[in-house]
Amino acid sequence: MNDFYIREISPENAESVIKDIGFDKSYIKTALKKYDFKLYKICCLSCQQATIIKQLALSVGADAAIHREVITCKIEKTDLLLGSTISQLEIICQKMKKQPFSLQKISEQLLEQLNQSPSPIIIRRKEFNRAKKTYIMGILNITPDSFSDGGIYLAPDKAAKHAEEMIECGVDIIDIGGESTRAYSKEVNPQEEMARVIPVIQKIRSVNSQIVLSIDTRHSETAEEAVKYGVDIINDVSGLEWDDKMPEVAAKFNVPVIITHSLSSPETMQINPVYEENIVDCVYKELFRKTQTAINAGISPKNIIIDPGIGFGKTFEHNIELIKRIDEFKSMKYPVLVGVSRKSVISKVIDGSAEEREDANIALNSYLIIKGVNIIRVHDVKKHFSAVKMLDKLL
Repeated sequence: MNDFYIREISPENAESVIKDIGFDKSYIKTALKKYDFKLYKICCLSCQQATIIKQLALSVGADAAIHREVITCKIEKTDLLLGSTISQLEIICQKMKKQPFSLQKISEQLLEQLNQSPSPIIIRRKEFNRAKKTYIMGILNITPDSFSDGGIYLAPDKAAKHAEEMIECGVDIIDIGGESTRAYSKEVNPQEEMARVIPVIQKIRSVNSQIVLSIDTRHSETAEEAVKYGVDIINDVSGLEWDDKMPEVAAKFNVPVIITHSLSSPETMQINPVYEENIVDCVYKELFRKTQTAINAGISPKNIIIDPGIGFGKTFEHNIELIKRIDEFKSMKYPVLVGVSRKSVISKVIDGSAEEREDANIALNSYLIIKGVNIIRVHDVKKHFSAVKMLDKLL
């Protein structure tokens, strides 16, 4: 019988294991770079750029996957999948700086991606630091037709009471909406929307000046009035594109914005949603475009939060793929928010009422948190709070 045994170690545990082995303490940080493997997709490279990067990767023992026709130059552009340890990547980037075809710029972006550290957002004098915890956004629908809780909180007193219950349960943000954005729902005009949400905002603010509030709206008029009455965040499911004045309002008041990916409007988004590329590439590219548009409109990058829009113009298969690969959206460097609460992505797997599916909802949100999501948007704050607190301790 052999005296030795072999055990596979997860990369995130490498530091603990290397210390236990008795490795030289002064060299641990440098050594860990050799055990931390990274995969980066670099899009839209020329054949020359891709060829050089692949050769540089091979030269240090790493590798890069490129289109098979790069060698023949029958294509103009290719994407590239670069796989290496951190140590190898740093060497590759140093070598790229000496190469032609704008590879120095790509090198700088890779190093920036590698060394990025999330910066906190200050909202209502509170620091929202995604490196320290996961934040819970509680849903407060002031609508007669929302799929889960339509009609329950139309009265301002009832809505304010529910808000207070969520606060007692540990909610970080309360998201107030006066227009249902479920599939096939019709637009509510801003006047009706404001008539629903403004009294609720006033009622909440009359008893609580500390809780962070967001307004779930596509209309700049509603967003502006809501901010004037004490709302801190604009949550626009159209990604600031339904109302062309929305970016101007967000920039004017210097408030955080949640930029969501959606396909067309709620009324038509679920009518045979089709994408030309794989869903993750399509959503990523669209969110990148939307965030750049927001920045060009005067919105600070520090005020941007992104949401891949689960259920907004996606099939069940699209939603599952986005959830499985949600960690890829961290590369955009913005906080990532996801709302899956009581949506069809759960009901297609688990039978029962919305409340009966809450355990599955907690399991799905726990998976999202493990994958790096920073804010989860939920109906049942109380049931999520303990799970989130435990996960934050582990992560």
